[in-house]
Formats: sequence, structure tokens, C-alpha cells
Amino acid sequence: MVAIFGLVSFLVVSLTVLPVLVLLLTAFRPQGKLWLDPAGFSLENFVNLASQPGLGQLISNTVIYVGGTIAIATFFATLWAWITERTDFRYKVTVRVLMILTLSLPSLIQGFGWVLLLNPSNGYINHLLRTWFDLETQNGPINIYSLGMMVLVSSFLLTPTIYVMLSGIIRNMDYKLEFPATLAGVSPWRILLRIVGPILLPGLLSVFIYTVMIMIQVFEIPLSIGLTGGIQVLSTRIYLLSTAELGAPDYNLAAAFGIVLVVIALFLVLLYQRLTRESEKFAVIGGKNFRLVAKELGWRRHAVHGYAVAFFLLAFMPVLILLWASLLPFYTLPSVEALANVSFDNYRQLFSSSLFQRSLSNTAIVVVLGSTLAICVSFLVAYVSVRPVNRWCRWLDVLSFLPIAIPNIVLGLAVLLLYVRTPIYGTIAAILLAQVVVNLVFGTRVISAALIQVHPDIERAAILGGVGRLRIMWRVLVPILRTQIFNGWLLVFAHGMRDVGIPLIFLTTKTAMLSSALWLLWGYPDVPGAAALSVVLIVLLAAVVMPLQVYMARVDERNS
Repeated sequence: MVAIFGLVSFLVVSLTVLPVLVLLLTAFRPQGKLWLDPAGFSLENFVNLASQPGLGQLISNTVIYVGGTIAIATFFATLWAWITERTDFRYKVTVRVLMILTLSLPSLIQGFGWVLLLNPSNGYINHLLRTWFDLETQNGPINIYSLGMMVLVSSFLLTPTIYVMLSGIIRNMDYKLEFPATLAGVSPWRILLRIVGPILLPGLLSVFIYTVMIMIQVFEIPLSIGLTGGIQVLSTRIYLLSTAELGAPDYNLAAAFGIVLVVIALFLVLLYQRLTRESEKFAVIGGKNFRLVAKELGWRRHAVHGYAVAFFLLAFMPVLILLWASLLPFYTLPSVEALANVSFDNYRQLFSSSLFQRSLSNTAIVVVLGSTLAICVSFLVAYVSVRPVNRWCRWLDVLSFLPIAIPNIVLGLAVLLLYVRTPIYGTIAAILLAQVVVNLVFGTRVISAALIQVHPDIERAAILGGVGRLRIMWRVLVPILRTQIFNGWLLVFAHGMRDVGIPLIFLTTKTAMLSSALWLLWGYPDVPGAAALSVVLIVLLAAVVMPLQVYMARVDERNS
């Protein structure tokens, strides 16, 4: 067990602590010096950060983007959670499935779809609005390349995440807390403000803090929409400083910006943990007489149906417009006349291109091998933290949670700086290691939660029989926890397929992945090619995740 503890300690420190330490050292090195260079320490980079032109606008954009997105998404998600959990709405299961499907769509692809829908000159929705209202202008009336539209698009993408978190909170509210006020004739609005609101507030605050942590890391929508409109937020500024988009990379200044984001994220993590730790104070489910009462929609049913159709039509329109664009030799607005040009030529060209073949190969290696390595390390970390041999084991669990507090774009920069002067730099091995670091927290949380439910007596019996720890893990625990391990692997796999920030940070001619190839095609610009690759990426994700989930469900059902 001591040997396992030593191995896990080495893995956790090298994968999580070392990259952050390298980022910190780089931020305090003089301009142009990396962490291993023989140079002293300086605050020069933070002085340069404070004197950056447009810093106030950058902070303002970030605050408005994060705050506006969360506010709108919370409104939509709360409304949906209330409809599906507290009313007699007939299509609850359908809404839940559609929410999960929306959540699984890569954000960069949705961003590209919204650009095709709301491009000022030839966006399909803008074209419809100009036609319906007989507008004489050639552009607009909606401009996708604005901060307001960036907020609105991101709110659609964030709504399913908040819905998943809020639905459980609203479902667990006991109706008896509202019933006396209803009998007394108190208006629904007053019940909402004086009873329901205070009960939901702690849960809403924890959801708010968690979504702020998510939003300061969001990179795809600011990249696909914001950069074209000249709108930068903190995550895109770090990306631009870390790559050759604006000239030579400035790793020192990028590291300084990264440290600022890490400090903000760490504060939010501590606040989130404190709120969730004190959740018992706000428990509303008792041991008896707990009831869920569905409110009748009545005449509001038709309005809810209309809202559902409009919401999910808008949610899936980006994918539909990309599918349309992928079938045409050049992007044309949807029309009956354009059907004559529909073909699969873009897919044939895509499959025969060296960029696609190389990026598909790299993606398969990085995502499959990276997911497997991440789950293996996660299993070891979870085992040591749940079956501790000393007080330091708990700290390993805490350190494995560290990547959740670091935005992906910053973590990718940290790993890049760690390997920048090693043979690993410029290879897919660096991307693979970065993916393991990013996904370690997901795998550890999933497996730890399951391992807690396995009684140690099962292992003790094997130990008394002379079986070693590693063999116990492989022959006893892995079969017991196979479903949770498999679900963790799928979660990490899907995250790796969707991620854009890390592949772009490490992008070279040899390390292109499907997500970074998608960005290259879009920026070329090759809109039909990018649309075809978007569809292929969605199909690949669905073709792997859905059959494997069905297979595991059948295996579990057969074994149970």
C-alpha cells in the first residue's frame, strides 16, 4: 500500500502541482525569460498587465459576458425546471432528453452555426426578418458580432447545465411548505418571494458560483463570435498571448493573466465548497409526509407548448444550418432552388484531405488513450483517498481537485510552459498529458463516489487470502465498479472530443486534432468544409457514446 501511495503521490504532484508551479514561476520571470532560464524574479509582467491598453474594456467585457449569460440562462433554466418538476406538463421526459442532447453538442460548433444564422449580411434569420418585415437594409437587423449577442448565444448553451443542477433542487421542495400560504389566500407571487425564494436561495447561490467558475473558463463562443467583432474577454486574451495569432507569443504576460484567473477561480471554489458544506442548514426533505404535488397548468398549457417549440427550435437550428451548409459547394441561404446543388462533395473532399486524416488519427490517439490514462490515474487517486494509509492521502484528493479551479486555457498554457524545451513539446504527447491533467478531477469524483459505497471487508478478505493490492483492484474492485468507471471514461472521452482550448494552444502542423482542424477550416475560410467537419464530429461523438451507453445498460441489466 505504501508503494501505491508513493506512485499516486508522484502522479498527482507531477500532473497538477508542477504545471501550476511552472505557470507561477513564468509569471514572475523577467520579460522573455521562461521558468528554467537563469534569471531573477520580477513584477514586470504584472506591471505590464496593469498598463495594458484596453484593460478596463477587457474587464468590463468579461464581467458583462459572465454576468449577463448567467442571468439569462438562470431565468430559462429555472422556468424549465419548474415546468418539468412542479407542474403536470406531459412532455417532461422529452424535455429532459432534449436538454441532455443540447448539452452534448460541442460549443464551438454551435457558435459557428449561430454565425451562419445571424451573420449581418447573409445570416438566415436576418434574411427572414428582412423579408417578413420588408426591411430595405442589406445588413441586419441583428448583428451576431456584438457583446449582447455573444451573451444571448452563450445563455442558450449554459441553460441545460443550470437546468440539470436546478431541477433536483426544485424537485425536492416539499409542497407542505407552500400549502398553508395557499390556503390563506396568499398570492402566487408573494409565495414565490417570501417562501419559495428564500428556500431556493442557498441552492441558487451554489449554482451561481459554480456557473461563474464555468463561464470564466468559456472559450469557444468568445473565440468563434467575439474575435471577429473585436470583442475580447480574459480567456481569449490569454489565448492570443499564448499563440502566434498576434505575432510572437508572450508567455510571461499570458502567465500573469493566467495567475489572475487562477486566483479568481480558487476564491470561487472555496466559496462554493463552503456553501455546499453548510447545505444541511437548508434541508427541506424530512423523514415523513414529504410530498411532490404537480400544479395544473390549465390554460397556460398552450403557452408552455409554444415556449418549448420555440426554445428547442432555436437550440437545434445551429446544427441544422451547418448540415445544410455542408451539402453545398459554397454557402447559400436555404431555398428550394438551392436544393439542385446539394451533394456530398464536401464530405468526399474532407475525407481525402491530409488535414482530416492526420487530425482524426491524432484525436483517436489522444482522446482514447488520454481517457484511459485519466481513468487509471483517477482510480488510483480515488482508492488512496477513500482507503487512506496516512493523513497525507486526503491531501492527494484535494490536489486532484485543483484543476477544476484552473481554466482549461490557463492549464493548457501551464502544461505547454512545462514542456516547452523538452522533446515532448510539439508532439501529441503534450496534448495527451494536458488532457489527463484537465480530466483527472472528473474521473476522481465519479470513482470516489462509487468506491465509498464498497465496504472495506471485501478487500480485507482478499488480503487475508494473500492477494496483493493491485490484484485486488483489478480482480475485485474493477468488476464491482465497472459501470462507474465506464461512465467516467465516457465523460472524459466526450470532454476530450469537445475541447478546443488545449488543442489550439498546442497546435502545430503535426498536432492538429479535429477541433483545432475545425477552427483552421473556419478561419481559412472554408465554410462548407468546416460545416462538413462539424457534422462528422457530432456523428462521431454520438456513434461512440450512445452505443456504448446502451451496451453497458444491457450488461448491468443482465448481471443484476
